[in-house]
Amino acid sequence: MRIHGEELEVVRTDGGGVPVLLLPGAQGTAEIWFHQLLAWGDRRTLVAVTYPALTDGAALADAVIAVADAIGAPRVDLVGTSLGGYVAQWAAVRHPQRIGRLVIGNSFCDPAPAQSPEKRQALESRAPQAVKDEALARLRAGPDTPLKAVQLELVGHRQSAELLHARMLAVQLAQRVPALGVDDERILVLECDDDPLIPPPMRAALREAHPRARHVALPVGGHFPYVTQAAAYNASVGAFLDLA
Repeated sequence: MRIHGEELEVVRTDGGGVPVLLLPGAQGTAEIWFHQLLAWGDRRTLVAVTYPALTDGAALADAVIAVADAIGAPRVDLVGTSLGGYVAQWAAVRHPQRIGRLVIGNSFCDPAPAQSPEKRQALESRAPQAVKDEALARLRAGPDTPLKAVQLELVGHRQSAELLHARMLAVQLAQRVPALGVDDERILVLECDDDPLIPPPMRAALREAHPRARHVALPVGGHFPYVTQAAAYNASVGAFLDLA
């Protein structure tokens, strides 16, 4: 799918109703939502998105809404995780009239604790392939798990070095999200108690930004509960979106 001159890959089902756009994190592609596509695809139209190589959260949000335009959807529900949750929030800032319900999973509204001049400089000064090779080396060094196999496939074969580099840089260039144009009552904030990438202060800041939103904390799931704890994740998110 070509959107405003940028190439986007999507995986789509045709279950009808208000479409649900699924937005992955920095190391994910559209395919990482396979558990949700299989569980919900015949109940709702799902569109899982692989972003273009953009580093600005607002620009990524505009690209996501352009996907809604391309499928003829005046209104969509958004489910974002990690960087995808950040992008989903920007969509709710810039295009609130297009958003029905919003799921912000394992994500942040204030990126500052995850940023440093050293991390940004390391990304800006290195070639994308070198960044990808390092990411793959870290994944290969970890324990053998089903999640590791998924990540090696997606990062190693489904995601270009340019895409991965742009997404990692997007985190380092991110700014605090302004107030959303979507009421808290239409927001689900989901987190995991054992998330190694979103520390407790960042989780607390996101909860505090949406005090009237529905909050779900899974005791386990790490940073990828939609893969590692798909049943629990699908139960919580599915209930919120009337899919359970």
